[in-house]
Amino acid sequence: MVTDLLAETRARIEQFRPDSADAVRGLGQPLIAFSPTLQAADKALRPFMFERMYRHYRVNRMIAKARRVVQDMFHHFMETPQTLPPEWQRQIVQPGSPEAARTIADYIAGMTDRYALEEHRRLFDLTAKT
Repeated sequence: MVTDLLAETRARIEQFRPDSADAVRGLGQPLIAFSPTLQAADKALRPFMFERMYRHYRVNRMIAKARRVVQDMFHHFMETPQTLPPEWQRQIVQPGSPEAARTIADYIAGMTDRYALEEHRRLFDLTAKT
């Protein structure tokens, strides 16, 4: 798919020779795209992938759990920023501010999945060791 995308994009660049972002916008079609053959294959595969993978109930459950973990931690750190590691606490000048929210979001975004689950457990499981 990547090879096809690159080859088709190179061909389109050669064909249209856009010289600016406005020229790309004015093409009336995407500059970066799969070849017609791969577009057809992708169109045929897409319903299968949505049914069996993207919208599978097990995937949806995991997405809901992940969303809950992130939301729980975000709200917890916004309410009690003193529970952040010291190097992150120092970055929060005004608790509850948009800047504090950005710092907390950055902290959470930097977590691996495994670390986020462990951190969530440490924060919310009363029997877990901190």
